[in-house]
Amino acid sequence: MILIAYQEWVARQYGTPPSPPPPQGEKAKEVEKSAAPSPKAQPVLQEAKPMARPRQESMQEVRVETDHYVALFTNQGARLKSFTLKHYRTSVGEKSPPFEMISPTPGVPYPLGIQLPGTPPLTDEALIYSIQGGNLKLTGDSKGKLIFQGQSPAGVKLTKEFTFSGSTYPIQLELSVEGTDKNPSPGLLLSSDGNNKGAAQDAVFEGLLALVNNKIKREPTEEIKNGKEFSGPVSWAGFGYTYFLFALLPESGAQQRLAVKQIGPALVMDLAAQPEPKAGEKSRYTLFIGPKDLDTLKAMEKGLERSIDFGYFGFVSVPFLYVVHFSNRFTGNYGIDIILLTILIKLIMAPLTHKSFVSMKRMQKLQPQMERIKEKFKDDKEKMNKEIMELYRRNKVNPLGGCLPMLLQFPVFIGLYNALLTPIELRHAPFMWINDLSRPDWESLPFTLGGWTLGVPILTLLMGASMFVQQWMTPSAGDPNQRRMMLMMPVIFTAMFVTFPAGLTIYWLVNNILSIAQQYLTNRMDR
Repeated sequence: MILIAYQEWVARQYGTPPSPPPPQGEKAKEVEKSAAPSPKAQPVLQEAKPMARPRQESMQEVRVETDHYVALFTNQGARLKSFTLKHYRTSVGEKSPPFEMISPTPGVPYPLGIQLPGTPPLTDEALIYSIQGGNLKLTGDSKGKLIFQGQSPAGVKLTKEFTFSGSTYPIQLELSVEGTDKNPSPGLLLSSDGNNKGAAQDAVFEGLLALVNNKIKREPTEEIKNGKEFSGPVSWAGFGYTYFLFALLPESGAQQRLAVKQIGPALVMDLAAQPEPKAGEKSRYTLFIGPKDLDTLKAMEKGLERSIDFGYFGFVSVPFLYVVHFSNRFTGNYGIDIILLTILIKLIMAPLTHKSFVSMKRMQKLQPQMERIKEKFKDDKEKMNKEIMELYRRNKVNPLGGCLPMLLQFPVFIGLYNALLTPIELRHAPFMWINDLSRPDWESLPFTLGGWTLGVPILTLLMGASMFVQQWMTPSAGDPNQRRMMLMMPVIFTAMFVTFPAGLTIYWLVNNILSIAQQYLTNRMDR
């Protein structure tokens, strides 16, 4: 079970690292290729041509501050230049600056651009918009608006209207395009550099996340490089990180075309309605940039909570997470909440665990008789198996009795693993000497040796010691070599847990201690 969970954790924790930008020669070839017409009627995410050249003297920036974030817009393209979350820090230090989720990156266009279909397609990246409204500072239920209006040299009028609320994360966005012969469906662009964020790189980039036809889509960076396109009702789509999400939610339930591709160093997502809107009709979206907090995401009522990957046993993980939320109202410390949750689960699973211990104990008592049967019928395997099964029947022992109860607990363990691995609540959450329950515990006691940053994994070593005691006390019906191998397992798991989040290590340590106590009581009762 641990090996499976470990493989899943490694894949999610480190993911596929983003590739470096291509050399200049290759980049030029890529731009040349992307600028060429595609055989399709509407090219998908080509290297778009700017509508106009920027005028330096006309550039302006507008700052919007609410209870949760600080956003910085530029009128060049009417795009989002910076977005900082006020309640989340870049690193674990108390004086660490707020977490900047969107920041300027060379070669990566600012998000929230408009792309119009054509050969090649046109974007508003260099278009200078006029601004209706100024800097905003909103709190509580107060609301504010920013309206950006621009006109291309060809006479196409573009309008972006943003509506902000002081107490919530969602931002309302309306787009309109006027002055064209046709009624093109404007594509709304999101962009990302595809890099992990945070001082410790703990906000790992997950790639494209989307809910299309009520099916979750998770496309890592390597898949995005090859280009992906989806069509159908899109509930939401965007770029995800371990603990954060940047997503667009179309207002209408109409068909949407979703395309994503790498252009230079940028990962660009294009979302456009299908069929094209009627003349004068506006495209409406909700923009979410914020934490993957379960309650916050569920409040959107668009299935945004499915952006949190709880795995196949999410039906177990989510209730556990709500139990942690409930207990935190009284304790105020997530380390204590994990301990209380572990005790609760142990009490629920105690009958199954006891049954497993008793079955293994009975099997251990039958070991001498089984050895004699094996020796007596070593040349007749069929007879030997019949005699062993008859021995089980006479002593009312089920050979699978020790495994089945543990197998039933498997979904619980995996569900709890994911519940403690993915939630943003554990990010930078302290417990005793541990600074961050979402990071390995050795990072809380660091030291430098020969230019390497190391640490003392006290919690992990205690977990390994408790596992050794537990293995030593557990009845074994196997041969001595098998028992010696089992006693080596704590060493292997200790090495694995060095990279595990401290919150998960706390759970395993407390679970081991409770299992030792239960095994001790079972052995006493069996005397």
